[in-house]
Amino acid sequence: RFGMITFLASEAMLFGGLIGGYIVLRLARGEPWPPAGAPDIGVQWPLSSLNLVMIGNTIVLLGSSFLFHGAESAIKKKGKSGLVWLFATIVAGSIFLSVQAWEWNHLHHEGLWFDKHGIYGSCFFVMTGFHGAHVFIGILLISWCFLRQLFTRYYRPGRTTSLDNVGLYWHFVDVVWIFLFTILYVI
Repeated sequence: RFGMITFLASEAMLFGGLIGGYIVLRLARGEPWPPAGAPDIGVQWPLSSLNLVMIGNTIVLLGSSFLFHGAESAIKKKGKSGLVWLFATIVAGSIFLSVQAWEWNHLHHEGLWFDKHGIYGSCFFVMTGFHGAHVFIGILLISWCFLRQLFTRYYRPGRTTSLDNVGLYWHFVDVVWIFLFTILYVI
């Protein structure tokens, strides 16, 4: 557990640096945000279909934390439903990544990419890309827990350390998304 907490602290510094750098660059720009001609990724009123998709996607990812918590609780109580909860978490994480990929494709077709519109495009894709990579790793870790439980019934009360650590990682990834969503889409 100490190792995972130390690792997550280093990850928090990574994302803190990305977010802090984005804020400094955005404030130092001194021009309108987003730059002229760039597609606006922010959530505006009235809500567009893209905005609704991204809000829904955020709800899916945050809901996956509750699904994972359900899996942990069921497994610790020797419940058979733990596998269902783990699988549902994998599905929710996969939906989130699929929608992120769709959004990247959509924005690319709208003219926004790493090398377009200066720091606006590059910061957006770097931050969401790093987060997406962390979600992908989380899905792999949850899949490992799922397969471990499915084939060996490894987890039981008092023997859940790796499941707990994966849970810490997954919840961390969800909390990071709250910050990214707020900074990139809302503010």
